[in-house]
Amino acid sequence: MAVPDRSPESAPDDDSIQLMTREEGLRLLDRQARKYLGMSGEEFVIRYRAGEIEDPCRLDVARVAILLPLAEL
Repeated sequence: MAVPDRSPESAPDDDSIQLMTREEGLRLLDRQARKYLGMSGEEFVIRYRAGEIEDPCRLDVARVAILLPLAEL
């Protein structure tokens, strides 16, 4: 999966792309799930798909849910 490169060296108008492996994507999903929801990425994927996430429309959930395609690569 390709994501924009937002490293400090890149200018805001820079169109460069950084490729991400599946493993890197899963680590990102896990890191964000832990940061915003206090659970592992794996737990989030399972609970989200089962409809067990309380208030799934809240911002913290959306920040992690948007990364779900990274778990499916």
